[in-house]
Amino acid sequence: MFRHEQITSFSEIRLRISGMRITEVYEILCRGDEAELSQYWLSYENQEDHYNLQKRAAVPAGDVIDILNQCGVLRWDGFSGKNPPHVLDGTMFHFTATVNGGRKIFADGSNNYPKHYHDFTDALYRMLNES
Repeated sequence: MFRHEQITSFSEIRLRISGMRITEVYEILCRGDEAELSQYWLSYENQEDHYNLQKRAAVPAGDVIDILNQCGVLRWDGFSGKNPPHVLDGTMFHFTATVNGGRKIFADGSNNYPKHYHDFTDALYRMLNES
């Protein structure tokens, strides 16, 4: 990847955060100039995931693209953060995105995150709470 490469569009972004007691899923779907940001809590019944909508916000798609680029999400592709030794509790994440007309980005980790991950999650919380 070249340093100047940027995300110019996206179709779908998903971030799954799993802790000891709760699993959250953030989904961002591009709808033209607007993006639909949803937060779900996952529950398990009859061996199936059930998505329980907690919040939803309409945000400018350009704002999402700006955040993706500010956080360097293209550099996350292939990140697999192994759990640090002797850490027995915490959170795991699983991130997928389809950007720039079909390019797939994948990252995951357990108590180990790519650079600017927390800036990205803070931006999601802010967008949901300001809507």
